[in-house]
Amino acid sequence: MDTQYAKVRPLGRAVRVTISLVVLALVTATTFWGGDDFFPFAPFKMYSSSMELDGWAGSTRVEAVNEEGERFSLLESTTGFRRAELEGQKSRFIEDPTLLEYIAQAYENTNPDKPELVTVEIIERRYRLEDGHQTGEVTEVVEATYTREGANA
Repeated sequence: MDTQYAKVRPLGRAVRVTISLVVLALVTATTFWGGDDFFPFAPFKMYSSSMELDGWAGSTRVEAVNEEGERFSLLESTTGFRRAELEGQKSRFIEDPTLLEYIAQAYENTNPDKPELVTVEIIERRYRLEDGHQTGEVTEVVEATYTREGANA
C-alpha cells in the first residue's frame, strides 16, 4: 500500500484540528445562544421543538382591502415579503400594527397600476387538533390591522 497520501504534515494537521475546534465551538455556542440567523451553526427553531398533538395549530396569512373595497391575500409575488418572514416578525406587527404600512407600500411599489390599499391585516386561521388530526373546528383571528390614515375602512 502506498502511504504517501496517508501522511499529513504537522502544519496541515494543526490547521485541520483548529478548523474542527472552531466549528465545534460555533455549533455548541449557537445551539444554546443562537437563533435562525446563525444557521448552519444553529438549529432552525421550527425544527427544534415539537407541537402538542391536542390543541390548536395556526396558519397565518396577510390580507388587504383596496380603495375599491376588494379583499384579497397579499402574496410574496405581490409584495416581495415571504410568508416565513412575516410569520417570524408577527409579534412585532401585533405589537405595532403601523409596521403593516411597509407591506402596503411594498405592494403599491410592485403594483403601481392597481388601486391603493386601505387596510392590511394579519389573520391567523386556527385548526383544532386531537391526536394530531384536524377535528374540523376552525376559527379565524385578526391579529393586527393597519388602516391608511384618512381612509374609510
